[in-house]
Parts: sequence; C-alpha cells; structure tokens
Amino acid sequence: MKHRTPGPSAPDRRRLLAGGGALLVVMTAGPLLAARPGGSGPRDGDRAPSGAPRASSSSSPSPASGWMPGATRRPLERNFVVGDRDAQRGLVLHVQEGEGSLYERFNTPGIKASSHFWVSQDGETEQYVSVLDRAWAQVDGNGSWASVETSGFATRPLTEAQIDSVSRIYAWGAATHGWPPSVSDAPGLPGLGIHSMGGAAWGAHECPGTLRAGQRTEIIRRVKDGRPPAG
Repeated sequence: MKHRTPGPSAPDRRRLLAGGGALLVVMTAGPLLAARPGGSGPRDGDRAPSGAPRASSSSSPSPASGWMPGATRRPLERNFVVGDRDAQRGLVLHVQEGEGSLYERFNTPGIKASSHFWVSQDGETEQYVSVLDRAWAQVDGNGSWASVETSGFATRPLTEAQIDSVSRIYAWGAATHGWPPSVSDAPGLPGLGIHSMGGAAWGAHECPGTLRAGQRTEIIRRVKDGRPPAG
C-alpha cells in the first residue's frame, strides 16, 4: 500500500455534478471531464472541512453524491480534500499488504493517505471518500482517478469474492460516473488501472503486483457481461 504524498488544487465540486455523469451507462467510452496537470494533496492540512460527515453506514445514498449503494459507508474526517477532482478516468487497483479494515489507519491525523474504497478477502466493501472528492492514494493520479485498496498481499491473487466486489464497484462507477469498461495501463488512458502504471509521478510503487494486475481482465469481463451495480 505504501502511500503517496498529496499536492495542490481545488475546483468546485459542482463541476463533476454538472457533467451529467449520473446519466451515463456502463458502456460509456470516456472520462467525464478533461484532466488538468497538478498534484494531489493537502493545502489545508490533513483534515476535511468541519462539515464533513462522520463515520456511518448507508445502503441507499444518491448516485450524485459519489457514494456507492451497497458499500458500507465510513466517511473519513481527514486525509482527503472535498470536491478536489478534475476528471473521472476510472479506478486504480491497489494492494493493502496486510489484512483488516483501513478505516482507522486512513482516519489517523497526519497519515496523509487514503483511498475511496477498501475490499476485504471476503468481498466486504467499505467506502471512505466520495468519488467526487480527492482521496490520497496515488499522488499525481489523485485528481483524475478513484482508488480501491484490496486486502491481502501482492504475492497472492485476489479472491473470487474480491474480484466480484471490485467488478461491482467498477460497474457502479461506469454507470454513474462514466468509467469505460476497459483495462488501462497508462495514466492518460481511462479504465481500470493499477498504481504502478503512474511511475514516479504516482509514487514509484509496484502495487498491486503482477498477479492482481492480471486479474483486471476478468473484472472488466464481468462488468461487460452486465454484472449489476450493488444495491
């Protein structure tokens, strides 16, 4: 998981809402908004604004909110920036290199790391940050990409339950935010990417390893076959 120092910028959250992403269907073929250059992190410390929601669980948030129905909703109080997204290119796959929920770690003052989603080996899905907000997962990739941490280790493949849950996250993102149903191996190519594809600009990590990276084809196959979004 090895994280990823955040950097600048804060466009109005309404830019993403105005893009009409909630009306797109699974086979949408591109990002909602053009990306701009820039970094990925905290100008205003490691806390979210004081109005940020407390940790809770919800199964039926509005799609326009950036929260996925069916995921356990555990909003962070810090270590992300509200509204600081400039594009919806897709989802970046990460490996935790460990076990157990990452909520407490990501909610720790000063940790300066977070992701939008976390998936356990049993397929449990937690969401910590709205995909309309900037999580701190892959440095310069934070403004354009959502992120999902997966429990386990790079030397072990995703479990069947994890493949299924990540496919559901992606199907939801495709339907509501325009993520294209394709594998991506470059920061400028929308789709289901991996942390290592960003090179030094994304922190120079090998995450999530070749085993899990290779499982993206199966995840996208399930999305294309009509795996319904959770909820």
